[in-house]
Amino acid sequence: MLKIRWIGQSGYILSDGKSEICIDPYLSNVVDRIAHRGRMVEAPFLPEELKSDIVVCTHNHLDHIDIDAIPLMQKKDKLFLAPKDAKKQLKECGVQKYQPFDVGDSYCFGDFKLIAVFADHTVPAVGIIVKHNSITMYFSGDTEYNAKLEGLKKYNIDIMFICINGKLGNMNVSEAVKLTKIINPKVGVPTHYGMFESNTENPKNYTSKLDCGFEMEYNKNYGVFDIMNK
Repeated sequence: MLKIRWIGQSGYILSDGKSEICIDPYLSNVVDRIAHRGRMVEAPFLPEELKSDIVVCTHNHLDHIDIDAIPLMQKKDKLFLAPKDAKKQLKECGVQKYQPFDVGDSYCFGDFKLIAVFADHTVPAVGIIVKHNSITMYFSGDTEYNAKLEGLKKYNIDIMFICINGKLGNMNVSEAVKLTKIINPKVGVPTHYGMFESNTENPKNYTSKLDCGFEMEYNKNYGVFDIMNK
C-alpha cells in the first residue's frame, strides 16, 4: 500500500513500507526568523525524526529548503535531490549525499521513479512526477501558470497536487483549476496554503470547482492518503 502524508505547505511523505520519499519538508520556523512570517500550524514532527531515504527539494526557498531543519536531520544515509541552484545551500546545511535534480532528470528508488519537470518560479525550480507501480502523481512545487505545464497531460496523471496560493510566484485558484481540467487527473489536491497568513488560500475555492477535487485537512497528524495499487 502506498501512503501519502501531507506535512504542511508543499511538503509530503510517500511511503510503501519499503521505501520513503519526502518532498519539500518545512519543519522549523525559519521563515519567521528571517522574514517575520510565523507558522499558522505546528510542524507535525521534529527534523530529527524524519526517516525518509530520499529528500527532494524543488527549489531554493526557505519553506522548501529549510536551513534550520536540515542541519538537525539524520543525513548520513539520506540522499537529497534538488536543482543545481540549490547545491551550495544544501552543502552549507551539512548535506553529504546530493544529486542534481533539474528538468529532465530522473531517479529510481525501490518501486518509486521520480522525474523532474518544468516549473515557472522566481528561482530555478522543478515540479515532480512520481510513479509508483500503476499510480502516477504530479507535485507542482511552486510555479506560475505556464502553457508548458499543459504538456504534463502526456503522463496520464492519476493524482495531482497543485499550488493555489496565487502569490510569490505561484498560480492562483482559477489557474490551478484550469490546469487541473486540462490534465484531467482522477484526483486534484490543492497545496501550498495554510502555513502563512500573508500567503494562503481557502482550499474549498479549488475543490468546489472540480468533480475530482479533494482536500487534505489539517489535524494533529495532518492529512494521509492510503492508496491500494492495482
